[in-house]
Amino acid sequence: MEIRKLQLIGGSSYMISLPKSWIKENNLNQGDELVLQVDKCVVKIFPKKSTENVFRVKIERIPSVDDKFLRRFIYALYIQGPDEIVIEDTLSPKVITKLSEIVRDLIGLEIIDVTDYRVVMKCLTTSDFDVSGVLRRMGQIVLEMMDVIEEYLRRKNPSILSVIPKLEEDADRFYLLAVRLEHKLLKELSCPTKWNEMKQLLGSRIVAKLLEEVADALYDTSEFVLNVDNSEILSILLDLRRIFKVVLDSYFNGNVIICEDGIEMAEDLEDRILKSRGVNEGAPCKLALESLLEACRHVKSIGEIAFNKAVRETMMV
Repeated sequence: MEIRKLQLIGGSSYMISLPKSWIKENNLNQGDELVLQVDKCVVKIFPKKSTENVFRVKIERIPSVDDKFLRRFIYALYIQGPDEIVIEDTLSPKVITKLSEIVRDLIGLEIIDVTDYRVVMKCLTTSDFDVSGVLRRMGQIVLEMMDVIEEYLRRKNPSILSVIPKLEEDADRFYLLAVRLEHKLLKELSCPTKWNEMKQLLGSRIVAKLLEEVADALYDTSEFVLNVDNSEILSILLDLRRIFKVVLDSYFNGNVIICEDGIEMAEDLEDRILKSRGVNEGAPCKLALESLLEACRHVKSIGEIAFNKAVRETMMV
């Protein structure tokens, strides 16, 4: 660790010299621009030209180009938060097509250059998002899914449910975006004064996953209700929607009392679904109740995180 003294320049500005070795390592010259990231107790300095984070991967280093594996691999790269992903070496037309299909499912990622020897994917727009905004959008998607299932249960028109797979895919896309944003933010939260923000960020990561799981459970529900004629399913769905709205609002607003109400309502609904599942006959009905039970438990978990978040924020006032 080096210790250097501040120098007063011109009566109003302060200056500190930078190590010559650091200047050489980063190939900097007089007049080059530096980026300053200022926290309360720390100032981080980056060469401007190195602030873009580029992942370069040779295709031979990817163990498999099977559709499912390649998709999971690119998703894993995306959520790490790079500005650019470059896949290099000789690429078959089939692999290039697969990469194009994968990129379409990742918010903000675009292919900007394609040759037989490399594919360049650049993230263009995710700086316009924040984690809270992404969670709100995921919550809206879940509510839309509930509304669609409700409409089907009332009208019994199967075509109504055709939008559910697209909504579930959107929930997945926004979940990956939330994880990407959280990864990028975690890299910046190294100062001790940011530890409370880090706890909140880790909590939002869990909420994002729970919202995705709720969307998955509702997707399953939409499949099972096609063969069900049971008014209890509609009643449970309406209660679940009301509870989800309470829990989600309490997560963003930080009201401890409302959080507790949401958790208790979710527990009551969970007991009700368990009882209903025990008396209803027929596999489709039981499966629909099972998926609603799963969604209810995830909603209750969101409520518990909202409660802990509200208590923490109260203690910080």
